[in-house]
Amino acid sequence: MSCTLRPKIPANLSCEWMNGWSGHCARASVSIRTMGPGRGIPNAPAMAERCRTLVAADACDIPVEIRCEDILDTSIERASLVALNFTLQFVALGKRLAMLERINRAMIAGGCLVLSEKIAFDDPHEQKLLQELHHAYKQLHGYSALEVAQKRSALENVLIPETLDAHRERLLAAGYERVTVWMQCLNFISLLAQK
Repeated sequence: MSCTLRPKIPANLSCEWMNGWSGHCARASVSIRTMGPGRGIPNAPAMAERCRTLVAADACDIPVEIRCEDILDTSIERASLVALNFTLQFVALGKRLAMLERINRAMIAGGCLVLSEKIAFDDPHEQKLLQELHHAYKQLHGYSALEVAQKRSALENVLIPETLDAHRERLLAAGYERVTVWMQCLNFISLLAQK
């Protein structure tokens, strides 16, 4: 099975983001936009503005619409590719399946969903090790121990990570035929779900 991307069909490519980093949104929009018109959906005005700035700085003339709104309220039609980068983990657990089912229904046959998320592990030793490695990575890149602790505290009970198995089962329940891990770094994964 392969993903079907039809860049010649206008409005066929929808790229959706919420609660992601504006830089990730913009870089994803810029790299994906060579396939056709797209859309970026950050949910905070500052993130939307940063995303617009980064997309405008790119030399590609294929349009990317940046809208500041909640992905739960976003209409999606005839999408060949939807990218949810660090989004689902901020959606209430009880709303995640319905959101993925809605996205699946809006996708063309052969379309693909890229789902990137922070994950949790059933094994407490694995969870602790990867969390410690992630915090060490942050400190190596300029974050102080205090900043790491403050971010962890701010996201506690807001960012709700789940296991890889939970993501895979939900995507299959939402109607995707195949779910593949195509990238993992520490406790962050990116899945390719094919319709």
